Amino acid sequence: MAPSSAQRRRGWRDWANLDAGPAGLIAEHVLRNDLVDLIRFRAACRPWRACSAHLRAQGVLDRRFLPRSWIMLPRKFNKVDDRRRFLNVSTGESIYRSLTVPDPWSNYLLGTTHEGLVLLLSNGVSQLLNPLTGQLTGLPSAATLVDIAACLLLWNVELRGAGLGDDDTVVLHLNSYSLVIAKPGDKRWTEIDSRVWITSVLPLAGCVYCATSRNISLVQTTTMANQPPKLVEAAGHELHKEFGSVVAFKDQLYVGQSWVFLVENNGGLVLCHRACPESRTDEKYSVSVHLVNLTAKNTVPLRGLSGKALFLGKRRSVLVATRVSPSINADTAYLCWPRPKDVLVYAVDLLGGGCVEAKFEEVDAAYYLPCYVSDYSSE
Repeated sequence: MAPSSAQRRRGWRDWANLDAGPAGLIAEHVLRNDLVDLIRFRAACRPWRACSAHLRAQGVLDRRFLPRSWIMLPRKFNKVDDRRRFLNVSTGESIYRSLTVPDPWSNYLLGTTHEGLVLLLSNGVSQLLNPLTGQLTGLPSAATLVDIAACLLLWNVELRGAGLGDDDTVVLHLNSYSLVIAKPGDKRWTEIDSRVWITSVLPLAGCVYCATSRNISLVQTTTMANQPPKLVEAAGHELHKEFGSVVAFKDQLYVGQSWVFLVENNGGLVLCHRACPESRTDEKYSVSVHLVNLTAKNTVPLRGLSGKALFLGKRRSVLVATRVSPSINADTAYLCWPRPKDVLVYAVDLLGGGCVEAKFEEVDAAYYLPCYVSDYSSE
């Protein structure tokens, strides 16, 4: 329908009838920004859906459609039933999505990959779900994970991390030492003999890296014929000298202990070291960050995190933009410990070195992040 003269005077544009070329380019641009933006673009009207028909995920592992900036919050933030709350760690926006699985109550273990995919493990089925597109793909049965993790039941298997390699390999970090891999279509999970304490896994640029008590290792899945996958050293670090014994107290503070985590910051691999004090009365918590130089195979100390904030739990970490919440300070590490009714949080200034207790209101997006990093096993 042609615009009226009044509409022309107001600068009216017939956005619904954009040519396929411009509309298709807009769709590609919003997808590069965020998958949720493309979903909203396509939901606006039928012509826009038609113009963006070429933008369809070719399976769950299509890299263009991974919800990388979205994390799935613990169950206590559910809105209703199986609708889970997801938080964008770049913008602070939150959305609710239903987990479209045949029988959500049959999944004994629920976790997420670093790319935002949801991992569903039950006694008979293993699946990967893209929570934003609803696509599913099958993985080998989770029954073999019970033996690998030395547990009697799948319920007792502790999923500490997961990520994707460039060849569609899914890597799972179970308990403290176990690392398993598989691809869609494989018949069983393959264990990687690590023989070291693994504290963190992170996919980056098509590779999967592990922070261990000895070094930073690369998961090597493509080896010579008849050779099993293995860990190879990617870079050394001196932090292994500081790994101490585990001491737990009633308030669930772990002291005299060193932990290392891997995070991605502006395309670089960053090693984060969290050291706890030797006594309950000493509150000198410390956090240091180091850029991993994969060419020189070493680490270089960093000053700050380029204005971002780091949340560290005992088994999980997340790097977020400060615009997620006005309560979050730049270049600050938040150390988080779960307690019976809440999460204890200490804020460590990476530039100034100060350490203070931090508290967030439940209506603040910053409140979700300590719960997220402290609640991995109860997804």
